[in-house]
Amino acid sequence: MSSLSLRRGLIDTPILVDSRLAEPQALQFIADMLQRTGPIVLSELTGMAMMARCQDADELDELINGFLVNSRVHPITAAISHGAYRIMTQLPAPSPLNPDDALIAATALIHKLPLYTLDPGRFGIVPGLNCIQPY
Repeated sequence: MSSLSLRRGLIDTPILVDSRLAEPQALQFIADMLQRTGPIVLSELTGMAMMARCQDADELDELINGFLVNSRVHPITAAISHGAYRIMTQLPAPSPLNPDDALIAATALIHKLPLYTLDPGRFGIVPGLNCIQPY
């Protein structure tokens, strides 16, 4: 991770899912982000996706009280919904982004954050979105 200059940014869902599955590169990236930039920044959509993956009440409790309460979760606002709609309608068909991706991209754009993603090529088609592949 030393070759990547980390700064505060929105983290895409697959990276956080990988970290919950104890994928070593994801764990290292999250640890580096926490140390260098403070709380993890994510979309409400990502938080909901992570909650949906929980297998039981204990795992859900650990996710909420051990991770999400210590993170910066950006809610899906009307501005973000409108931004996602603009993204979806401005991209040529067939779009490589689905509506969930558009909400993530719009969240990053509205909050003027880079997007840490494992698929910068897919998100890179969004005008003005700075995509960074962390590993």
